[in-house]
Amino acid sequence: MVTRLSGFEDAIAAGRDVALTPPTVEVVPRDNTNVVSIDRLMVRLPNAEPLVNAEHIVFSPGDRVLVTGPSGAGKSTLFRAIAGIWPFGSGRITVPKNARVLLLPQRPYFPVASLAAALSYPARLGAFDDARLSEALTAVGLGEWAGRLHEEAHWNRMLSLGEQQRLAVARVLLQAPDFLFLDEATASLDEPAEAVLYRLMQERLKGTTIVSIGHRSTLGAFHRRRIEVTPSDAVSEVRDVPLVSAAE
Repeated sequence: MVTRLSGFEDAIAAGRDVALTPPTVEVVPRDNTNVVSIDRLMVRLPNAEPLVNAEHIVFSPGDRVLVTGPSGAGKSTLFRAIAGIWPFGSGRITVPKNARVLLLPQRPYFPVASLAAALSYPARLGAFDDARLSEALTAVGLGEWAGRLHEEAHWNRMLSLGEQQRLAVARVLLQAPDFLFLDEATASLDEPAEAVLYRLMQERLKGTTIVSIGHRSTLGAFHRRRIEVTPSDAVSEVRDVPLVSAAE
């Protein structure tokens, strides 16, 4: 056991060294811009193996962008790099200074705390009053939980994955970020329920840039632009492609 723990600590230290050794993905806040701009980005695995190449991408205020591509192409890792939590690689991501950027993964994080705290996260408990929390829960179809705001529990055990994803969207409504990246954040819901949540976000987050990873063709109706991550023998390439909705 001691040997295994020592090896685990060595692996953590090695990973930390790689993450801090240039070149790394550089995320730069700027005063004179209102867009997220990606330039000459090469996302790599921790062992330096290339994964995703993106020469130039711009996400503007109010954009609605659908990111598609096969599983394993590197879409989620690309999102992590944009969010500043994946340093492995090179290139620059420019974000507006003080912009609120929120990344929703497929499986949301829940602190072991009251439902109010779990719903308010990443803001502190008390950032939103009970009335706002209850309204957000009701809006996403979780109104039956509004009476349990001050109950403490392991919410990832109490709620189904679909309910967890609804709650995560309620968080989004409360936070109202400037840039929202959804990594299959509604994939555990059926298509009608997913459509309801996307309409809700469109109605309430008109100024928010929404960038979604998704596989369902029905998501095309809620986006105006599509970016495709296409794998090849060497590295996945990122490019804008025509968006075709399910209705077409």
